[in-house]
Amino acid sequence: MPVMNNNEFKERIISILQHCEGIGHPEDYYQDLMLLSQTIKEEKSLLFLQQIFNVLGNRDRFLILNSLRTQDRCSCEFEALLQKSQPAVSRDLRLLENMKLIQGWKKGKFIHYSLVKSTFDRFFFILEKWFSSLNNWFEELYASTPR
Repeated sequence: MPVMNNNEFKERIISILQHCEGIGHPEDYYQDLMLLSQTIKEEKSLLFLQQIFNVLGNRDRFLILNSLRTQDRCSCEFEALLQKSQPAVSRDLRLLENMKLIQGWKKGKFIHYSLVKSTFDRFFFILEKWFSSLNNWFEELYASTPR
């Protein structure tokens, strides 16, 4: 499939939008969509949610976080929990630390890790705010549609 330039893409989308119901003038609606896209991409709280979800979307990283719910753990414990090599585990630990979801510290010969409460508090606050802004529920739409 050949690559389209911006103008060709815009024209293709506008031609598709012409067939959508309830959008008004397709060119104006396209501009509204571009503004919405830019706003979403630049909103820092949504970028933070996206980054957290990207990190949590990995099974091993989620298992690491889950194992830290009740106690700190040594880096060597994660090798056993995940059944992975130290370099593979270290990569996941580094990603979690970079997002400030966990913090490591030296304890004896090894690094131990715990969850960072302030990051989880921020995550839950932003997620709750985002959820409370949702108002386009299928069940409500379906219930109000005449049959």
